[in-house]
Amino acid sequence: MRGWKGAVGAVGLALLLAGCGGDASEPQARLQAESLGKDTGIRYDKSQVPTVKNMTCDRKRGSIRYGLNAHKVESLPEHKGEKASEDYVCHGPDRISLAVEGRTVAAPHIAAEYDLYGAVPDPLKTVKTVYGESLAENDERTLVGGAETVTTKTAAIICQKNVWETFPMTTCLWANHGAVGAVDFFPPAGRHPEIAEAVTRTKELIATGLVEGSVNS
Repeated sequence: MRGWKGAVGAVGLALLLAGCGGDASEPQARLQAESLGKDTGIRYDKSQVPTVKNMTCDRKRGSIRYGLNAHKVESLPEHKGEKASEDYVCHGPDRISLAVEGRTVAAPHIAAEYDLYGAVPDPLKTVKTVYGESLAENDERTLVGGAETVTTKTAAIICQKNVWETFPMTTCLWANHGAVGAVDFFPPAGRHPEIAEAVTRTKELIATGLVEGSVNS
């Protein structure tokens, strides 16, 4: 598991939170709106720069690592093509700045990771596993409140408010039948982005960030 690498080290950020408790309990399905559909056989050749409303997205560049990584699921079939894993960042019109070691570092509004697999037979089970191993058991993150789970016809998503160092994040893990991903939402207003908004953005990232390949019979 990787957190934030590069210029951000053990020094706390210039945002202080009070009363943030942890809760690593089983994610609860409180936002479920649709039943997860059967595998349509769609797989992905690669990921691409996603399109997010009112934001500008690009591939992650530079030495600073933004965002949480989804724990690799060794039991899933490997993706056969190149670039099985890719990272992107999205910036909104208002700047997010962090005070780190006496200097200012610009942060994205969204950091998104896409990991492609040959198949993900059970996206809901997979995303619960990834949530536990990537976020709930991450000693760099303090969980705030309970996790919330939502399914669409094509994907399962778990979102959780958390604190990394002193920085309030909202993180979503997701899985469909061909990919798994992690999305960190940074707070432009100095507080946790709301989970409902994070779910909406995550759906955009899934819908626009994957390039369909062959359909398995």
